[in-house]
Amino acid sequence: MKLNMKHTYLWAMVLLAGTTLSSCDQIWSARNVPDAVKVKFVESYPTIKQVDWEQLDSLYEAEFKISGRERKALFREDGTLISYTEEIEEQYLPKTVVAQLQKEFNRYKIEEVHRVQEDNATSFVVELEKGTQDIWLRYNEAGKLLEKSANSAKVLKQSASLLPLTNTEATAEDLGMADTRWELPAELREVSGISLLPDGSMACVQDEEGKIFLYDLEQKAITREIPFAGPGDYEGIAIAGEDAYIVRSDGTLFEVAGFMGRKPEIQVYEASFPATINIEGLAYDEEQNQLLLAPKGHDPKLKMQKAIYAFSLDSKKFQAEPVINISLEQVEPPKKGKKQKSDYDVLQPSSLEKHPTNNSLYLLDAVNNRLYAMTKDGKLSRTLELDESQLRQAEGLTFDQEGGMYIASEGGKKGIGVILKYTKGIN
Repeated sequence: MKLNMKHTYLWAMVLLAGTTLSSCDQIWSARNVPDAVKVKFVESYPTIKQVDWEQLDSLYEAEFKISGRERKALFREDGTLISYTEEIEEQYLPKTVVAQLQKEFNRYKIEEVHRVQEDNATSFVVELEKGTQDIWLRYNEAGKLLEKSANSAKVLKQSASLLPLTNTEATAEDLGMADTRWELPAELREVSGISLLPDGSMACVQDEEGKIFLYDLEQKAITREIPFAGPGDYEGIAIAGEDAYIVRSDGTLFEVAGFMGRKPEIQVYEASFPATINIEGLAYDEEQNQLLLAPKGHDPKLKMQKAIYAFSLDSKKFQAEPVINISLEQVEPPKKGKKQKSDYDVLQPSSLEKHPTNNSLYLLDAVNNRLYAMTKDGKLSRTLELDESQLRQAEGLTFDQEGGMYIASEGGKKGIGVILKYTKGIN
């Protein structure tokens, strides 16, 4: 039996997250620890008199301290030592790892460092902190980054068994690192919505100006501006054939028919949503020939649910009732440091998109730094944590035909808007 290194990494991060030992537990406090495991433990750590034991399916985990520092050892029931994790001082990190930390994470503070030994390989898990944000990195001895995670302590604890999760809840994962990054010009500092066009350029809208900006990803420049309205709070864009649709925060839709032509035609469709709704997400559902609208805010009459609304492209009318209801009870509370003004704030969609190959819907949440996968009946099937150091305020989401994912982030008053590409997507 060979354990996946990723599981050991998550196990090490549980230790990082603050697992403590009980001083009153005696060495054989667990009655069901096999004799072979006990013998191997004594042979390996003869001076240890206080230990916590936990059975993890057919494995046995020992938690203990040496010289005041935390340790974990994992055994098979035949006494074989599978892996060993120990807390170490920062000064014992390899120079190659230190160089990478100084190069890529110089604004973070090192909180804890652990060394993990498994299958004759050594890796180093580093916990970093910046403000309320914690991230965990795992490097090999050569300084290569093997894993990066922004998972919450709750998720880490659920993964501590070193075995695949068997529950069906949408536990949080780490989206990981983007492989391509574009810094946008000043006109798109407040980019709020994006849609990838067939020619490979990106159609963008921003918070203030009523224009579609065509951004060439190869030239890294805006090639055209297409006016459609005056100043306003524009939040999302969707492309349906030769037509573009833009949504304003009050839900009003702007149709720009033949938007790539010389004289696009503009049509406005007024919405009548409650003032608390604040629409930010817009997606084209080709199967139903409709636009889907996701509110950042909420409708009080829905209680502990948020809704997805629809606009028919056949009748050019808004549907009276939501087409999808999302129960907020299934949303895992945001990570530490995110204060919620109300119970509705656990989910605040900033963008909505339909995946081109699996037909799932994806919701960005800029406030809570998350990305959700959602089924057509409103079940959140997957939760991914976004790295705030890469995505300051994730507002726009789109996919290419192969499933490659693009996320746009606002730059704020002094920052720079960016688009990040995740070539492998999230399949």
